[in-house]
Amino acid sequence: MTKKPLLCGIDSFSFDPLKKSKVALMVNHTTIDQSGKSIITKAIESGVKPALIYSLEHGFFPVAQDMEAVDEIPSLFNIPIISLYGTSVNTLEPPADTLSQFDTLIYDVQDIGSRYYTYLSSLMMMMPFLEKKQKELIILDRPNPIGGFVEGARLQPKYRSFVGIADTLQRHGMTSAEVATYYYKKEGFTFPIAVEKLIGWERESYLDEYDYPWIPTSPNMPTIDTAVLYPGGCLVEGTTLSEGRGTTQPFHLIGAPEFDEFILADTLSKLEIPGLQFLPMQFRPAFQKHTNTVCGGLYLTVTNRAKLRPLRAFIALLIAMRSMMKSGTFLRTKPYEFIDDIPAIELLLGHETLIELFTRGASYREIDIFLSSEEKRYKNAIASSLLYKSE
Repeated sequence: MTKKPLLCGIDSFSFDPLKKSKVALMVNHTTIDQSGKSIITKAIESGVKPALIYSLEHGFFPVAQDMEAVDEIPSLFNIPIISLYGTSVNTLEPPADTLSQFDTLIYDVQDIGSRYYTYLSSLMMMMPFLEKKQKELIILDRPNPIGGFVEGARLQPKYRSFVGIADTLQRHGMTSAEVATYYYKKEGFTFPIAVEKLIGWERESYLDEYDYPWIPTSPNMPTIDTAVLYPGGCLVEGTTLSEGRGTTQPFHLIGAPEFDEFILADTLSKLEIPGLQFLPMQFRPAFQKHTNTVCGGLYLTVTNRAKLRPLRAFIALLIAMRSMMKSGTFLRTKPYEFIDDIPAIELLLGHETLIELFTRGASYREIDIFLSSEEKRYKNAIASSLLYKSE
């Protein structure tokens, strides 16, 4: 199949107007143009040497695992790197002494279309500091790799955390610049903001339809189908089940030592969840949950992206697996992304009604009715922030 043409913000952006400005970057290894050239190289070749680089969760290069403090390399091209992911919630904010070192901040990081993914959280946590100092923000936009499709319930303020800052859905359906613009307007910020837009992107599309390089965005996000599963698959982090971290197929695998993979696959297949096939599988995580222990579980195959509703699918899957678990604790009780007084599953579900439906094991239909109403209201709320209209 012929790939469609696409230009990201970095491909059209010119550094020339910034040659006399002090520039900082909020970027990582995904910040490459169509030819694979890094934004750092492009800036230096254009005569702009950034004053500093802010790195995000996992580090500039995706070396650190999730919730692992980043001990960043000191510099790249003699440009200091400042980590925005350390050992405490305070490390998620920029050090005060770095804010005087730039006039303009450029943000260019590949998101994967889910509220939980923390790269945009770091940008949103930076915004109050840009507001206070009236610094300029330039966003070089990138496509939502799983399209403009939406699913979920809007985040309620009581569940706000690093895995959910803006009141978007679990599958937010926006590009990086659209999410940032939405949050900017909602918070009433006034600092100068500019967007270098995409050229050729269509809302109802996936990134692998385009002639553009895909680079895994983090250690456990290897493919587009992984990103498709993630708006639901991340919920497994709120349980004691393995979500496949420590294997080569994160979020495609789910299980625990006590499950019989054949019984599990047979039971889940009877749910007839659209767009997914459940295959019996054993796996042994090399790290994270159930390290070096064989788990009985499932391999999830995406059979139809258009029909799959990953959040609905994983809620149904987890409700079923909870009912089959004969012993042990099902829900995670350890702190999650620096929060220790709200269970991880509640932070991820993010809405008291959805939490109640999940807790009592509501039917797929009842959950679908609630989410459909949320999604309809959400589409109206974000309409003015969309930079690219549906065809």
